[in-house]
Amino acid sequence: MAKSLRDEINKLHAQVCSGLADPNRILILYKLAEAPHNVSDLASSLEIPQPTVSRHLKVLRER
Repeated sequence: MAKSLRDEINKLHAQVCSGLADPNRILILYKLAEAPHNVSDLASSLEIPQPTVSRHLKVLRER
């Protein structure tokens, strides 16, 4: 594998891992894997403030 391709794969891997670095993001993903939820439902069921859930969803979307 060419070095530049390996470097790009490593960069993408780091981005994905940073997106999952917060335990709340992992909990959000687990809830979304069960069924679709809106932000208010996620906030209520996970006992996390709605703005925090929105911020975590933004991070997950970007990564």
